[in-house]
Amino acid sequence: IAEHRKDKHRSYIYEPDSFRPLALLEGFGPKATKPYHYQLDHLGTPQELTTPEGEIVWSAHYRAYGEISRLDIGKIDNPLRFQGQYFDQESGLHYNRHRYYNPDIGRYLTPDPVRLAGGINGFQYVSNPTGWVDPLGLNTCPGGDGCKQQSKIESPTEQLKVDEQTPSTPTPQKNKSYLYRGDSREPDEIFEKGFESRGESTDLYLHSINNASPPSNFVPTSTSRKQALVFASGFGFEEGFLYTLKRIPGRDVNKELGTRSKHKNELEIAIPGRIDSKHIIGASPVNEDGTYKGYTILNPNRERP
Repeated sequence: IAEHRKDKHRSYIYEPDSFRPLALLEGFGPKATKPYHYQLDHLGTPQELTTPEGEIVWSAHYRAYGEISRLDIGKIDNPLRFQGQYFDQESGLHYNRHRYYNPDIGRYLTPDPVRLAGGINGFQYVSNPTGWVDPLGLNTCPGGDGCKQQSKIESPTEQLKVDEQTPSTPTPQKNKSYLYRGDSREPDEIFEKGFESRGESTDLYLHSINNASPPSNFVPTSTSRKQALVFASGFGFEEGFLYTLKRIPGRDVNKELGTRSKHKNELEIAIPGRIDSKHIIGASPVNEDGTYKGYTILNPNRERP
């Protein structure tokens, strides 16, 4: 996503399959472009912008529904607010893609385009702004399985064609292009060495039961970010990291084992041998409860397009 004016050019980079901003690139051309890194809270709301040297160039405090209560540092301007929202300087409103949001009252100015599919209150943002987000301006639930459409029911956005003739944007529920792995090891180690398998066993069934006995030749990954977060947090007992990987070839455990698959909910893709560092995009620090902390760290050794 980028914006261009006569004397300014900016690009915004987001985490894969999300509306969580990673970096702001300001300037024309690779030599003149200066990067700034977003420091986010647990909701993915920008708290600070920093230079590569660590200098804070933008910092702010927010009220509960997204209005900036105090601008601490404003050496550059930052228009990004809650996930999916862009601050409109002329109106003072937040553009939420499908409609405008007023952070002063915590309400949208127009009713939900998906009508009752978005809840009884068509002007509501979310019921709990300290724990939920609404990047598209179409939901009233926290996301994940809570917002998942029931089978054989067409998505309300498809029914009303609210996306018609507009560019497609990342959708957190669709993880078709990436693999995920939860791990307790630090990014410095993983970015350098990648992920190694435990041993030589190529028995996929035994791997699915316990990849340590016998030592498996497969590295476990998942197509589900949610499942990988469970492993990243040590099943709720420790802090860890969620690693995002390119969709490299592997063996679909559920598909190959069928009814013999013991952990179908893990949606595992078993990668033979090892995962090279170049296929690892980045790492997101995770708390014990599975929530994000800090900001995503990009792998400097990743393979570029």
